[in-house]
Amino acid sequence: MIETSTLPIEDKLRAMRRVQRAGVTLLDCPLSGTGAQAATGDVAVYASGERAAFERCTEVFSQFSRATHYLGAFGNGSKMKFVANLLVAIHNVASAEAMVLGMKAGLDPATIAQVIASGAGTSKVFELRAPLMVKDSYEPPTMKIDIWQKDMAVIGAYAASLGVATPLFTASTPIYNAAQAQGRGGQDTAAVCAVLEGMAGFRR
Repeated sequence: MIETSTLPIEDKLRAMRRVQRAGVTLLDCPLSGTGAQAATGDVAVYASGERAAFERCTEVFSQFSRATHYLGAFGNGSKMKFVANLLVAIHNVASAEAMVLGMKAGLDPATIAQVIASGAGTSKVFELRAPLMVKDSYEPPTMKIDIWQKDMAVIGAYAASLGVATPLFTASTPIYNAAQAQGRGGQDTAAVCAVLEGMAGFRR
């Protein structure tokens, strides 16, 4: 059984032990990518668990992903997903912050997105989310803020359990909270751009 959700590792370990009693092997294989990316097979699999079971599933992974990484012991896939999503959280807010700075400075948003995507300041997250910020349109969402809040809480709790300081991740959290408080929970996480526009006193 392949488990692809982003959940606390403790929950996955409980599930693993439960299905083991039924003679089933569970693999911890969260995915990196948005729903829109998944629709085109543009996701990465962070696989972990029994190696032999993973090897039996490689052909399955290849049918819906562009890359599969085997990371060893059960739970390592989730740990890698936490690392990846921490970066996504920061890059998304950083992308919005940069867009708002440029727009308030008088630059055309479409030009900002095009130029930044070609330079050293770009990121995969910027290239995915900046087009939504340019259009100021956050529906349909590729990742809902409501769902993202769950992932943020899981990452924050895991980092705290290890005693790891996450100042940039922590600084991004209130921006997502503000988006949700403004009724944007069903919108794409790129809607943090609208939150920062309000904080900057910028209106399109």
